[in-house]
Amino acid sequence: MKTHLMLSLCVLAASALSAREFTDQQGRKLDAEVVAVAGDQVSLKRAADGRAFTVPVATFSAADQGFIKEWGLANQKYSFDVTYEKKKVDSTKKKFGAELMTTETWSYKIALRNRLPVEIQNLRVDYWVFKKEDQGKGKGTARVAASGSNKVDSLKGSGTHSFDSLPVSLNKTQLEGNFIYIDGTRPRFADAMGGLVVRVFDPKNREVFSYASDNNLLPAAAGQTRGSASNAGN
Repeated sequence: MKTHLMLSLCVLAASALSAREFTDQQGRKLDAEVVAVAGDQVSLKRAADGRAFTVPVATFSAADQGFIKEWGLANQKYSFDVTYEKKKVDSTKKKFGAELMTTETWSYKIALRNRLPVEIQNLRVDYWVFKKEDQGKGKGTARVAASGSNKVDSLKGSGTHSFDSLPVSLNKTQLEGNFIYIDGTRPRFADAMGGLVVRVFDPKNREVFSYASDNNLLPAAAGQTRGSASNAGN
């Protein structure tokens, strides 16, 4: 019994040390500890009795609202899923003698899902789209073909933000009839989409999440993206 009492007193003392004096819009004072911030709501634990409750951030003074915002940014947790699918945008064909060239434009439909039940605000999503150039050899190395950045003002708890990447042109060439290339390369070859890398940054420009369809692509997906923005998200 004495041990349980000592532990309880230690917990209360620790809570009191981390508590802050908040002032509401009517000037009333409250000693409490911030437990969580989700959107425009803040969860507090009262120092006097340990009672937890949630109220709007706007309940408090401007100074306290600033403190809560900073606390939320410093203690924000992130967890995401990324899914994507190829999307054909356009296709044109041109014939040069016995050679038929098809140019297709493709993009990725990218979906970023918030795995947590709390709202997240002011994210930047950078992405890099890769393609493989065949060049008649039957294989190709994945290289960055397009990159861009997408701003997420708000992402609801368990919500999804979707957007299209910038487009990439893929060339397909084939020789018709019985013609062959002089150098012996294949009479038919085609470029292909080569994968995707996504990096997510918080309001303080800290990287909080990354995804790669192939981890070997990560080293090439760094620094400033080439495109300032992609198509609008939803």
